[in-house]
Amino acid sequence: MNESVILPKDLYVLNTLAMGIAIQLLAKVTGETIEDWKEYVGAKAGEQYRKLSPEEIQEIVESLGNSRTA
Repeated sequence: MNESVILPKDLYVLNTLAMGIAIQLLAKVTGETIEDWKEYVGAKAGEQYRKLSPEEIQEIVESLGNSRTA
């Protein structure tokens, strides 16, 4: 199974920035380290991704492309 998802560059950058901001806020609010939150979020994302079927992954990618307004 191919485990690659290809997103347009602007969506990838936006997602990366949003996740970085969210992790910084979580670290500040909870007192846990940024590294701990990065590890936790990465593990959860990997776990959720492995549960998706190829059809579900394709559906998500297509919905991201369809909802773009910029």
